[in-house]
Amino acid sequence: MSCILCCVDGKSYSQSACDYAVMISNNMKLPLKILNVIEHSSKSNLLDLSGNIKLGEKDDILEKMTNEEATRSKNIIKEGKDLLLSLKEKALITCEQEIILMQAHGEILDNILELQDEITVLVIGIKSQDNHKIGENVKDIIRELKKPTLLVNNEFKIPKKILIAYNGSEESKKVLISRSINPIFKNVLRDIVNINDDKILSEKLLKEAKDIYAKQNIDVTTSVLSGDAKTEILTYMDEKDCDILAMGAFGHSRIKEFIFGSFTSEIIAQSKKPVLFYR
Repeated sequence: MSCILCCVDGKSYSQSACDYAVMISNNMKLPLKILNVIEHSSKSNLLDLSGNIKLGEKDDILEKMTNEEATRSKNIIKEGKDLLLSLKEKALITCEQEIILMQAHGEILDNILELQDEITVLVIGIKSQDNHKIGENVKDIIRELKKPTLLVNNEFKIPKKILIAYNGSEESKKVLISRSINPIFKNVLRDIVNINDDKILSEKLLKEAKDIYAKQNIDVTTSVLSGDAKTEILTYMDEKDCDILAMGAFGHSRIKEFIFGSFTSEIIAQSKKPVLFYR
């Protein structure tokens, strides 16, 4: 069964992510699943195991570690369940679709990929501003999950304008066609930009994008940008007061990313507005 999946941890804008997920669930008329993943750690906070362990102490130490881990796990599980119930209680106020709560154990990426056949849109909260290092799990999720992923990095705000970065690739055309037929966001203004020093080519690509939306009677505004792509996009976002950026993600291999850096990672780290990534 197709659904909107919202991953929450109680720390990274979980309430805001849930609010966006509710809105998307209503827009696309799909059930909302709220997932909390328990990632277990074997690190002990109580014991100092440096130095030698005396004869007869081993069993006591193992018992203490086992009890500590059991207590920690029980607390984490309870906190996760309380979070899910709290988010559902608020979501029920505005959500028009079924709400399903899920708690799972293990790695967050593995749990998301297990649900990938059901996911239409993934919503996840992150903290990414002020040179905050983006966790590899977030980048891996975007790389591995071939579904639209909304990264929420701010308080919830009903979007009024979306900026779409369009490069004219076959993949991006398919994205525009599918999203114009079944929009993730409704009742919004759409600005489409192409960053290209070749103005004639850029205008051709933007006309192509505009025609795709015109078939669904959706008006868009188009603009040609030139220069550093990251700077131009983020500046446009600020100057035109766009609420969400929509763009493709990770167009290069990991080796190229290591050598030249990742445009996607830089956008995630520096954008002050939510970013919707397509793969």
